[in-house]
Amino acid sequence: MRHFRLLSTTVAALALAGAAQAQTLHTVRAAVTDHARGSVSVVDLTTGEILNRFDTGSPGGLRHGAAPGQVSLAQGQAGRVDVVDLGMAVHGHGDHGDLKLSTPRLLPRVAEGPKPSHVLGGDGRLASFFDGDGSVVIASAGDTTRLRANVPHHGLAYPFHSAAGPRLMVSHAAAAGERPGGVMLLDEQGKELTRNDDCPMLHGEAISGRVIGLGCGDGVLLLNTRTQAFRKVPYPAGTESGRMVRSLVGGSDFHLFAGDFGPDAVTILDPDAEQFKVVELPARRIAFTMDPQRADTMFVLTEDGQMHRVDTLGGKIVGSARVVQRYALEGGSSVARPRLSAAGGLVAVTDPARSRLLVLNAATLAPQREIAIEGAPLNVLAIAASGEQH
Repeated sequence: MRHFRLLSTTVAALALAGAAQAQTLHTVRAAVTDHARGSVSVVDLTTGEILNRFDTGSPGGLRHGAAPGQVSLAQGQAGRVDVVDLGMAVHGHGDHGDLKLSTPRLLPRVAEGPKPSHVLGGDGRLASFFDGDGSVVIASAGDTTRLRANVPHHGLAYPFHSAAGPRLMVSHAAAAGERPGGVMLLDEQGKELTRNDDCPMLHGEAISGRVIGLGCGDGVLLLNTRTQAFRKVPYPAGTESGRMVRSLVGGSDFHLFAGDFGPDAVTILDPDAEQFKVVELPARRIAFTMDPQRADTMFVLTEDGQMHRVDTLGGKIVGSARVVQRYALEGGSSVARPRLSAAGGLVAVTDPARSRLLVLNAATLAPQREIAIEGAPLNVLAIAASGEQH
């Protein structure tokens, strides 16, 4: 018994020593694309180091991938979707998670087809919608499946898990080339289960909790992914003609959606109360973002170079700061303008005219660092991760 007590004491001491040696690490990494060239850079926002740079098929848009720490890159000109693994994996161990950092890597040609547009991850799957032929490629664990919408259009496919199993929400349009007017729900085999035709001019989607929100011409259509039930929240009475949500982001810690609302306003939707808050801006909007993990604040950049912190719970601007020079909104997509992304208490702002990426403190908008990036950095998507390192 004496030897057993000594052994137990030794094991306990070693366990305590191991726990004391473990360090909690926080990191924020971002993928940044170029306006004109097919490339993507991976940047450590906490140190300012450029960790890697990859050549891709063409410029493209960034979305979250199917796995944590991964980003998808939809390249319309090249007709392909790549995935960038930012190299920040968290492995759960019950009471804590271990963070493993590695060199970022490119996973090329995850999906191919004409004019990829919306690429959405969910339920461990990545769904790429191709506007050119209305096809949808679903990638999961190295396998791919191709389905088709009813006609080619600028659409979306959203994978999710319901109480009845895996599902896929796919947009549909009245005719080829027209804007979608609703969505249908498919099972794993691609069989249509139900459809909803109550979303004219559908554009923009996000998830908050178990609810997917879709921007429509007359309101936001909500889908409860658990029950697969739809409901619609109409825009506030008196909303100007043509003003609608075209881009959405959803909160994780708060059940809410934030979106654009015409050229000089943003809106916050409480899906439980079915209420909108509209925040008028002092100038026309260039870009907006929100950290899903800290959804009490959204960030809006206006054409005068001012960044605005918007309290999403109160529905008002609570702070502003000049962060870049003035950018004109005229000139369409041929002109490179700043884009935003927020994660881990930081806000990343691309400044293509000056070939740099700015990193701001999310709470104060104070500049943290400036990172030189060759070319015209455009789209940016930041992801934060925390965990122990032994």
